[in-house]
Amino acid sequence: MRLTWLLVMTLVVTAALAKVDLDAADDEEYGTVDVRKDEETPEGINNPCNLHKCKRGEVCQLEERKPVCVCQTCDEPEENEAQVCSRRNVTYVTECHLDRDHCLCRNTLPGCHDDAAPHVRLDYFSACKELTECPDQEFETFPGRMRDWLFRVMTTLAYRHELDDYQELVENAMHDKTHADAVLWKFCDLDTDPEDRKVTRRELMYIIASIKPMEHCLVPFLNSCDADDDNIITLVEWGECLGIGHEAIADKCQHKMKG
Repeated sequence: MRLTWLLVMTLVVTAALAKVDLDAADDEEYGTVDVRKDEETPEGINNPCNLHKCKRGEVCQLEERKPVCVCQTCDEPEENEAQVCSRRNVTYVTECHLDRDHCLCRNTLPGCHDDAAPHVRLDYFSACKELTECPDQEFETFPGRMRDWLFRVMTTLAYRHELDDYQELVENAMHDKTHADAVLWKFCDLDTDPEDRKVTRRELMYIIASIKPMEHCLVPFLNSCDADDDNIITLVEWGECLGIGHEAIADKCQHKMKG
């Protein structure tokens, strides 16, 4: 029971932070600002770093008044700050340190943990551990467990008044043993970038990183949902994989489809 509620609360946090892009494509650029106090840029003059783009693990700083991306530095971890495990099974004291190593390795700079690994990717939030395989019996019952988790997450968020747009789905899920509308809500919650009624590996990253060390059936289950093996899970694939029945699968997302 304790593990079940831990999973539920993890999913609650995941839902709340789902739009935070923790591990964008390795070379995707994002806006940043100068990491140093620049005395050469007086108030009222735009700092060139404000519009400069850097990649994951990098920050911008001015060198001779020109914006340059450099590998970020990391503070000492705060108390209770989570360690993270990379996909190469290396533990980092914080996610910042993992991203810094990604920058060092991608640019073949001193300090790179593994010169043979040009990309350092987050696998899950926890110190690396030996993850056991998912037994067949547990795999077969996983859809029911996940439907139950999603229902509990949905009702918890509704209690906090964080799902007002989906109140009708909450009511429906309460009166349906399969909790089909909780399954449909979670698909909508995951479908964020872009909102195209398809869920990519990138959109699944946060839920995988949060739950993988606690639930060894999650990744093989999600892999099985991608029926045509195209690295995308459609709404129909999601519903069928979670066993809500084809007749219950419908687009009930509140956000409009883009693209």
